Amino acid sequence: MTPRRITLGLVLGLVTGVAGALWSLTPMGLGLEERFGLDGLFLLRGPRPAPAEVVVVSIDKASAERFGLPNQPRKWPRQLHARLVDNLTRAGATVVGFDIHFEEARDPAQDRLFVQAVQRAGNVVLFEYLRKDTHPLTDAAGRNSGDVVTERRVPPFPELAQAAAATAPFPLPKVPVKVSQFWLYKGGAGDAATLPVVMWQLRNLALYPELLRQLRAASPAASQLPSDAESLRRAGNLRSVMEPLRALLRQPAIGAQVRAQLAADTTLPPATRKLLSALVHVYQDDDSRYLNFYGPPHSITTLPYYAVWQADASPGAPMLDLRGKVVFVGFSESQQPEQQDGFYTVYSQATSGLDISGVEIAATALANMLEDNPVRPLGSAAQFALILGWGLLIGTIALFWRVGLSSAALTALVLVYLLVAFELFTRYALWLPLVLPLAMQTPIVLFAGLWWHYRDVGRERNRIRQAFRHYLPERAVAALARDLSTTPGGELMHGVCLATDAAQYSTLAEHMPPQELAALMNRYYELLFQPVRQHHGFVSDIVGDAMLAVWAQVQPHASQRAQACRAALDVARAAEGFSRSIASVEFATRLGLHAGTIMLGNIGAVDHFEYRAVGDIVNTAARLQALNKILGTRILATRETTEGLDEFALRPMGVFRVPGKTKPTAVVELCGYARAVTDNQHALVRDFAAALEEFTRADFAAARNGFERLLQRYPQDGPSRYYLGLCERYLAKPPDPGWDGVVTVAEHRTRQRIVALPEI
Repeated sequence: MTPRRITLGLVLGLVTGVAGALWSLTPMGLGLEERFGLDGLFLLRGPRPAPAEVVVVSIDKASAERFGLPNQPRKWPRQLHARLVDNLTRAGATVVGFDIHFEEARDPAQDRLFVQAVQRAGNVVLFEYLRKDTHPLTDAAGRNSGDVVTERRVPPFPELAQAAAATAPFPLPKVPVKVSQFWLYKGGAGDAATLPVVMWQLRNLALYPELLRQLRAASPAASQLPSDAESLRRAGNLRSVMEPLRALLRQPAIGAQVRAQLAADTTLPPATRKLLSALVHVYQDDDSRYLNFYGPPHSITTLPYYAVWQADASPGAPMLDLRGKVVFVGFSESQQPEQQDGFYTVYSQATSGLDISGVEIAATALANMLEDNPVRPLGSAAQFALILGWGLLIGTIALFWRVGLSSAALTALVLVYLLVAFELFTRYALWLPLVLPLAMQTPIVLFAGLWWHYRDVGRERNRIRQAFRHYLPERAVAALARDLSTTPGGELMHGVCLATDAAQYSTLAEHMPPQELAALMNRYYELLFQPVRQHHGFVSDIVGDAMLAVWAQVQPHASQRAQACRAALDVARAAEGFSRSIASVEFATRLGLHAGTIMLGNIGAVDHFEYRAVGDIVNTAARLQALNKILGTRILATRETTEGLDEFALRPMGVFRVPGKTKPTAVVELCGYARAVTDNQHALVRDFAAALEEFTRADFAAARNGFERLLQRYPQDGPSRYYLGLCERYLAKPPDPGWDGVVTVAEHRTRQRIVALPEI
């Protein structure tokens, strides 16, 4: 191993590591990791059990049908909610949260029942709506200089809000944005705690005295907080205490001391210590968290609204037991067409189209708090160090060892990294980046190592290409560079063939010296070759005044056919300019296009081979080129070639059975680009198509009239003149009754030209 190779390996590793580490901290890098890396970890891990302490009561179509109400739950009688709250209270629910906005008072009697039930329960948290307000800004001259957008909390109607233990918002992005995070606190709305956070604190209200004791030991400022936990259940009190709690615990010194005190306090039961620690984490965390999803929709225990509403209603019915459980009430459908509040997540079901409901996302957020295991990405410094170290490691390996050994080592490293990332995510919800190290850095350094190893071979191949590229297309040169031996055979591919032929070439050759003819044809072909190469085709063959160009690839694609059509238009334009430059004779060029399957490769035997295309499409393209002569057109193509290519202006020419083929072929004239079509040209195409339709239906008299009218307006239109002649011929001698509209074109040997014969 040379010192230069070692140095290059270190440089490659350093560049890869630094570039990757910096890019990983950009919004695009973070977005890719979230979209693909995090999703991949969820899918690798698969669903996991959700805590039984969290329950969703689903407002759905099934409940609406049981109550004989429309599936518009916001309009349901509020006495239904009153009974639901009473049933949940009797069943022992610790906290009840409504993910429904009761903005306006409606029926006084109904509202009163609901308010009284919420007041009796004393543990209900209601949803607040966040309304965005836009305030225009003006400069000193009074001109608009921008807008300021603020968020205003809209609580439920006053009586209901006062009866609730608290109100809180729960904003989420709407589809098609994928939901991966949720707000703990909404900065744009005064740093307000969101619905899951408020319910989490209410659920752990019994721990408040112990939390307050730990806080007062860490900061004298905590002495200002109220000591009575139960007083916090009164409307407004809970939220007013949560804000100073967060302000204190967010201070690094105080937060660190409280955590240390909890870890060292052995007098507390482990379960209490764990819950207090989780509660402290919620107050100390950033404004948002990543959701640790449990699985597809309804992974959280879900009970239908009607089942809870009618619980204990009939003798002998099983008792509803929700003791110690946090209950969320909101829209949650089991069928996609009825879904009203769905959000696209990693577990959205592609087969049914069912997304996870907003209320289940809120329940997932609280379940994560309960387990204290939200998805935790690496910090910026840790992620920077990881990506930098990974880049250095794989970069040096890629160039230190030979290709086979380095590829095996990199593959093993990738598998180890993936296994470690999977284990950390599964056990601790720790999210290691995947996309950048595995899908970007590793392929880049692996490619760099391969390039370094094969660079000398590449130089040799380039010398071969330079020598042979003037005689063969690039594909054949590349094959020859790989293997200098030549054997018959080829590759079956999908291709488009463009055949050209120049009129009056024989006359020109007869009256021009060979050296002048060669110079003229070189100039002619130079003009024709350029569009072919520009549109990614290659010239397969030239004979005299005829050229065959090919576009070939393994899989058929519309872009390939579009390239060939663009090249045909450019070739026709170049040939027309060339013809005008020759004063002695009209050197018009005709073109034919056909697409299909070809064999591309070495054709020959013994000591002589040629690289060319072989197949029916070559013959058909040549026949279409010749068909231009009898139709008086310039570019003809088969329908297979132009199908679905809306950028081109096309004129249907009918269905022909060309010489040498038994199957009919639908032919169109390639007139130019659709964007450049004039009204006059559009009228010609439209009226010609109408006359052609009458011809196909064997209404030759009507078709003749149509073509005659066309020739009166367009005297030089060759296809109209051609079909007018066919109409007159068929009127004189009609085809068989079973005639299918196909025009047979056959070679008339005695006249040495192609003519159209009626289908008899």
